[in-house]
Amino acid sequence: MDRRVQNNLASTQAIRKILLAIIQTPSQFCEDEDLQKSLKSQGGIAKLEYETVIDQKNVHKTSMSLNTLKRYADELFDRGFEDLDQLRIKALEAAQTHLDRERRPDSRSRVGLQLKVKELEEDLEKHRSTNFLLLQTIASAMAAINGVRDASTKELREKRAREGLDRIRAIVSLNPYPFDQVNPSTVVSLKDFKNEK
Repeated sequence: MDRRVQNNLASTQAIRKILLAIIQTPSQFCEDEDLQKSLKSQGGIAKLEYETVIDQKNVHKTSMSLNTLKRYADELFDRGFEDLDQLRIKALEAAQTHLDRERRPDSRSRVGLQLKVKELEEDLEKHRSTNFLLLQTIASAMAAINGVRDASTKELREKRAREGLDRIRAIVSLNPYPFDQVNPSTVVSLKDFKNEK
């Protein structure tokens, strides 16, 4: 493989790791003004030249064009560049929220308590929204299972199962990170187990 291609692949994976790290621990990254500026645009994260340590491993992101980043993201990630852009926005929000929390008044003051109440109400609304989406997903899954059960042919069952799974993935993708993706199941199929014996 060409060295330039390897560097672009590594940089594309690196920016995803960096964005996830910012979302999880914004306090470690919010003081870096260059990083904060780069998070404001898609072109900013593409042009970003950045090196950091994440999980005791050096992560290095080299500068590249936005089109190159989009192309490699589409190759590497299930949802392509859209996934990276959503992570960029969430990382920017996480860093900004962290900075706002540091600047706000003491929680023992009236203004501080009002801000805390507002923050908790926003969190509660996010949880309600997530729960609503999950209930929709469950209802959709139940309808898909019934459709598969009632199908008369194998082809129709496969089609309905595929459509049901696509609908569930679409609904789940509306959730906030990290609940916006359905991870592969780690449950062992009994059918496979029985066939081994």
